[in-house]
Parts: sequence; structure tokens; C-alpha cells
Amino acid sequence: MVNDPQTPWSQGDLRIRRSVLAAVEADALRGYAADEEACGYLLGPASDPLLCDAHVRMENVANKLHAMDPETYFRTARMYFAFNEARFDRAVREGAKAGVPVKVIYHSHLDAGAYFSPTDAAVMSCGEPPAEEGGAWKPGPGLYRTCVPGPDPARSLCVIVKTDQSPPGVTRDTSQEPNRQVAGPLGDVVLIR
Repeated sequence: MVNDPQTPWSQGDLRIRRSVLAAVEADALRGYAADEEACGYLLGPASDPLLCDAHVRMENVANKLHAMDPETYFRTARMYFAFNEARFDRAVREGAKAGVPVKVIYHSHLDAGAYFSPTDAAVMSCGEPPAEEGGAWKPGPGLYRTCVPGPDPARSLCVIVKTDQSPPGVTRDTSQEPNRQVAGPLGDVVLIR
């Protein structure tokens, strides 16, 4: 969906109705009160590709996943969001078919600024956030960042590994921030396949 000529809304310059922004704000406030990230999507007419005139809230199921398997889903809804991917996929297909495509996925951050985190960027560029706390981070195809912690937890020895060349390239990263700080919270966005 990102940077696809069939989806001009992915290029930016969207117009979002005030009522839709108010609904997103209300959802973010509801999520904050519930101690969880809010998430949902915005739709709009295909005939007006840059207009978003509808909002759909999605349930953040991160706490349910964490309760079922805290080892795999080690973060709670306060730190990331997850939603029913089958339901969202159906909404995308049905919206496109009806001429009202899904144009934006949104989520909130708790007690942090509104920003497009490195995890968001990695996932939207076909990269992946770390699979486990302290694990390697895949910021994009053929690119990995891994760190060895030092005595100070805020300072690590980190390297960038490029696997799309032979032999693989290894470069020391001048940043000593561990992946959990650079990549942001695990699972900030859902990977849309």
C-alpha cells in the first residue's frame, strides 16, 4: 500500500474531515484512560483519493495476546498495538470493492510524543521490529542492526549488517543506543502482508 501509484493517498497531502480527527482524538483519549494504545483506520471515497471522511476504531488485542502467551507477546497494550488482521484485511478488500478504500492506519503512543517511530518506518518499509527484547532489528530488506550491551544499559556496541551483498557488510554504528530505544516499542504497527 505504501508508495503505490494505485493508492495516491500514500503520497501524503490528505484532507481529513474535522469530525474524523475528533473521532481519532476521542479514541486516543479513551485508550489513554484504558492504559492502552488506541488503533483504527480512516477511509474515504476512491473518487476523491486525498479525502478521509470516515473513521473506524479497532480493538487493541495486545493484552489478550500477552495474557495467552507472555513469552512471545512480551509487551502489553500500553506499549504496542495489535488487532484482528483477518477483520482488517476484510475491511481493506470490502472497502476497495465498494469504492471506499482504507487510506490510513493510526495508533496512539502513551506518555510519548506523536511521531512516526523507527519501528513504524521499519514495518511500513517491509522491515521488522526486534522479535524479542534486545534482539536484532531489521530496518529494511537485507539490513540488520544488532547490539551487544555494555555495563551501562543505555550504551551498547552496535553494528549494521548488510546481507544483500557478498560477503555481508558489517559496519559499526556510531549510535550506542540499544535497539529497544532506536527501534521503539515492539509491534507499533501491524505488518500487512
